[in-house]
Amino acid sequence: MKGIIFNLLEQFVSENWGDKVYEEILNEGSLETKGPFVGPGSYPDSDLMAIVSKGVEKSGIALPELLRKFGRFCIPILAEKFPDFVTPYKHPRDFLKTVDNIIHLEVKKLWEDAKPPGFVLREPDSGRLIMEYRSERKLCKFMEGLIEGVGDYYNTPIQYRQTRCMLNGEDVCEFDLTFSHKSEDN
Repeated sequence: MKGIIFNLLEQFVSENWGDKVYEEILNEGSLETKGPFVGPGSYPDSDLMAIVSKGVEKSGIALPELLRKFGRFCIPILAEKFPDFVTPYKHPRDFLKTVDNIIHLEVKKLWEDAKPPGFVLREPDSGRLIMEYRSERKLCKFMEGLIEGVGDYYNTPIQYRQTRCMLNGEDVCEFDLTFSHKSEDN
């Protein structure tokens, strides 16, 4: 897993429970990595899950909910860090359709050893998007948070229903997305 995800996780834990809790998590966790996580570096997936598991203990939040909250937390930070990926689009559906064919290709150019998840998208009608998510990491709850964060970013709530799940033995996780009208509040 790329260091940028570890950096986001550090920020998530620190903003929600404090720097001290993050340091406790690192000290108490059984991590293969010794030293700081650097954005372009690559680190074992097991280190991420060790930090997340300790985060569950420290926060009292169940693992699926913590992963979902973390995913939602990531989107505005990633959008600020990589604005060229999000600003050309006015609707979350249009952005989501670029993730696999544009964004993940660019990620692989930046970091050749990156192993981003794969997506297959189908658009049964203008108000829906079927998203298949495939990853050996099986972080579908994190994916749910990313979906919510994308809706937040574009000020267009996304309702989703997971219809298939790798955690239940399926070969992919499948999300059926519908898009609300943009909120007029902002």
